Amino acid sequence: MARIFPILSKAALFLIAGALLASCASPPGSGIQEAEKQNIAWPQPPGKARIRFVNEISGAADLGIRPGFWSQLVGLIAGGEEHRLIRPTAVVMTPEEILYVADPGSRTVHRFDIRRKKYETVRLKDGAAFRSPIALAIGPGNRVYVSDSALNQIFLITDDTKYAVPLQTTIELDQPTGLTLDNERLYVVNTLRHEILVFDLEGQLLFRFGSRGAGKGEFNYPTMIWSEPSTRRLWVTDSLNFRIQQFDENGRFISAFGRPGDATGDLPRPKGIATDRHGNLYVLDSLHNSMQIFNPAGELLLYIGEQGHGPGQFWLPTGIFIDDKNRIFVADSFNSRVQVFRYLGDER
Repeated sequence: MARIFPILSKAALFLIAGALLASCASPPGSGIQEAEKQNIAWPQPPGKARIRFVNEISGAADLGIRPGFWSQLVGLIAGGEEHRLIRPTAVVMTPEEILYVADPGSRTVHRFDIRRKKYETVRLKDGAAFRSPIALAIGPGNRVYVSDSALNQIFLITDDTKYAVPLQTTIELDQPTGLTLDNERLYVVNTLRHEILVFDLEGQLLFRFGSRGAGKGEFNYPTMIWSEPSTRRLWVTDSLNFRIQQFDENGRFISAFGRPGDATGDLPRPKGIATDRHGNLYVLDSLHNSMQIFNPAGELLLYIGEQGHGPGQFWLPTGIFIDDKNRIFVADSFNSRVQVFRYLGDER
């Protein structure tokens, strides 16, 4: 019978075991909150700080999550998977401090359970990998919805399973990307059809809105969507019309703003979108490598970012999520990380 591992001397095994036990005893970091040590904020002084950099997450170790003793031993001897992000495109955080990251680079969804110090990769129910998980949204019971733009499906993940199961929609999807939920409705950006599909939580189509064009309520390759909880307004990044459109919950057009260009406030390639508790609108632009903050009328309030690898710098950012603790999570795709910021509001 072939040996799985090479034969090691007792001395070598004792040395390995000692090193692993030492590393398990002192894991680095202890979560997102305690990593907030650097006083990097925007705008720069003498302006009053509104956004502060908190941390960056490239893998499980950045959250103080380490594999167990035997997992480390097997990984050290045989070579194992390193729990790191490759090309993240979307991120959500549940109230239970479970961080999900969609990563088409690794063809999986990463699940970081920060409170229980546990990491898992979520795959399809048969054990196969996703093909291109693009967007995430949180639904009732902290169920997480995932769009796969290559498989043309929506999948559902619950906290107690390692597998994603398909949501059986009543119509076929054509490159689904952005997702958001509002009460009992799931909104799906059907990119290649230039429309928004609205389903109930069982996958039954309720209605759809949008068609290709540049007029009010029309789209040209829309990508991401966000439902503002307090007003139930929908915000859609109409990417190749270089603008943001606002709708009510039933798909009726309200307003739009944006234009192409290379100046501050322009939107040459808008992607992720989210709102904070005051209704300020955060838009990621992958061409500007920026996070721009607007008021609901489309007036620029703050500009953060440039191409780079440091705090507040980006390389093709795509997905954004803001939780009820005023934390802003940005999927910084080509930097292989999630950057975390905090909205300070009227603090300080």
